[in-house]
Amino acid sequence: MPLPCRDRALTEAYGIFLLILLIGISVVLIIAVSGVFVTTFLQKPPVFAVQAKVSTPVPDKSVIILYHLQGDPVALANASGPASSPGVFVTLESPDGEKIPVAPSPVMTGKPWADGGTVIIYYDGSQFWDTDNFSAVISGKGTGEITVIPPGIWIIYITDQQTQVVVNSLAVTA
Repeated sequence: MPLPCRDRALTEAYGIFLLILLIGISVVLIIAVSGVFVTTFLQKPPVFAVQAKVSTPVPDKSVIILYHLQGDPVALANASGPASSPGVFVTLESPDGEKIPVAPSPVMTGKPWADGGTVIIYYDGSQFWDTDNFSAVISGKGTGEITVIPPGIWIIYITDQQTQVVVNSLAVTA
């Protein structure tokens, strides 16, 4: 027995409604996902000029000094800087090619690293540390006794915490 024509029309209407509903959901999902990717890709990492040199502030102890010459102020990672300052972290590449993370020293001041500021990277025999308060480290309030940085060419990578983009890389000879 053949089906009445009116039942077939109702099934087609449901099919078209479901198709429109699926297309609408797909469009909403595509816009939501692309919006997240677009905002991630459009974030601008901080731009600033840095100079690095190895110094011997105390006999038989060497440090790497990073000078913020000009550009955007930044906060060192894990330091409590202002929310408006983008955060950066430092990684070293040793002369033999090993990547070494530099930990923020517990005696950081929390001030943003801005024009004319310095960051000191020092080695305590087991780990590399960075600080903007080197006088506290010298006075013994830091993480340990400063030792000589092993000799060779060290590459310093400064990476934006938000975008994970290397914003500066420098080489120094210890």
